[in-house]
Amino acid sequence: MQNRLRVAILVAVFFGLMASYGIYNFLRQQRLASESLKSDTQDVVVAALEIPTGTIISPEMVKVIPYLQTSVPPGFFSSPDQVNGKAVQETVVAGEPLLASRLGAKAGLTMLLAPGQRAMAIKVDEIIGVSGFIAPNDRVDVIANVTPPGEDGQEGQMSKIVLQNKRVLSAAQGIEERKDGKAQVVSSITLELAPEEVEKLSIASLEGRILLALRGTEDVGIVATRGSTKNDLLAFVPRVDGGPPLLPDKYRVEVYQGSTKTVQEF
Repeated sequence: MQNRLRVAILVAVFFGLMASYGIYNFLRQQRLASESLKSDTQDVVVAALEIPTGTIISPEMVKVIPYLQTSVPPGFFSSPDQVNGKAVQETVVAGEPLLASRLGAKAGLTMLLAPGQRAMAIKVDEIIGVSGFIAPNDRVDVIANVTPPGEDGQEGQMSKIVLQNKRVLSAAQGIEERKDGKAQVVSSITLELAPEEVEKLSIASLEGRILLALRGTEDVGIVATRGSTKNDLLAFVPRVDGGPPLLPDKYRVEVYQGSTKTVQEF
């Protein structure tokens, strides 16, 4: 009886030791896996909140989170000190990594311009500026009211869309003194243009009045227009006596070939 009791005790001790070893080995493997996982991560600086374009980064705008080594994006930063004081070239949403390709050394329009593009400002009033609704990164068409070559006075003036789907870089307001001595609010809109478009807008601004037409977010198409004159404006004006609209007998189209102008009627 005693021998059987001893055997039972030895068997229980043996299985107890085996269970203890199994638990120890399991916990050891878990610890090694945790340490291995920690060594396979990299600290990455991300935005703690949305950072708009042109903003100078300050410490409270960023935080550090661990990334798996295999998921670290190229051009990342590992310390907030590396991005402090830099300017954001494109809006960064909360939680998005800050990358070297999207940051600049300083703020300003120069860092916002696409390669080969130029920034040009034009003065507008509240109405021309769509009552203050034009904001950076909006898209606009530029309309020029000018007098074509060979025409004289306001009777020959034409309205024509000269630039389409141009990006707004900035919209600013200032105070300017009028001729009567009173102050008025004056706005300026800065557009991103190609060099040849800068030349075209410069001529348009010298020749006549410039207006802007705001485009929809998804509207990127280019529309060919022939321009409009006073004749076009009055072509379908209703008659005072209630009769049918007065239609022009003929339409005149001016065709320019180099410096030669011809008029076709139909």
